Order: sequence, then structure tokens, then C-alpha cells
Amino acid sequence: MEELIVAFSVSALLIAACLYLHFKALRNGARIISELGAGVRRQMLLVMTMIFLTHLLEIVIFAIAIWAMAHNGVGSLSGAHTSTVADFFYFSIASYTTLGIGDITPEGPIRVVVGIEALTGLLLIAWSASFTYLTMERIWAPETD
Repeated sequence: MEELIVAFSVSALLIAACLYLHFKALRNGARIISELGAGVRRQMLLVMTMIFLTHLLEIVIFAIAIWAMAHNGVGSLSGAHTSTVADFFYFSIASYTTLGIGDITPEGPIRVVVGIEALTGLLLIAWSASFTYLTMERIWAPETD
């Protein structure tokens, strides 16, 4: 029961951290892009780069949390290779994007965190898609005199 409480607590902290990070990245990115006044191509490249790096950082945050839980005996990962940092990063990418390849599987309380990662990733990817659409609509809109 104690391990389950740890998993729910870690999940809540990860959700809060990722939502805050995503909000700040999109908010600051929008401000920088509007002040930049560069061409459409440069603005869109900046938007997409910022979004990609933000998602990558969120994946790393989840990977570190899953690694820490596994190394402290609060669940584990089993499957092909689960001993290196790269394996935890790979597993986190598959979970965050809801790809769920299945060659590595979570066991024990880590399953809660992995499920939350999938839900969080889905939410944040949709948020990024919406932000990208709104940015494109704003910068590609015809100029009015």
C-alpha cells in the first residue's frame, strides 16, 4: 500500500511539473515569436523546435522518475533491456507518445506512473498541436490595411 501511495504522489508531482513546464514554454515561446518579427518560416521553425525540445524534456523528467522508482525498489521494468539510462529513456518515449511497443513492460507500482505518463503525453501533445495551429493561423493570416 505504501508503494502505491508513492506512485500516486510521484505521478501528481510529475503532472504538475510537466503542465507548468509546458505552459511556461508555450507562453514564453509565443511572446518571443511575437516580438521577433521574423519571417513565417523562421517563426514556425522556432515554434516547432521549442515544442519538440519541451516534449523531450518532459520525457526525460518521466524517465528519471521511473528510473529512480525502479532503483529504489518501487516497481520495476522487465523485458528486452532495462539496465541502462537509454532503456529508461526509450521506454519513456514509448509511454509518453502512447506508442506502447511492449518489449519493455512495467511491473508493480511503476505501472501507475507509466499510465499517467501516457495520459499526460496525450494531453500535452494535443495542447502543442492546438498551439501550433493557432500560431500558424496568426502568422499566416492575410494582412489587413
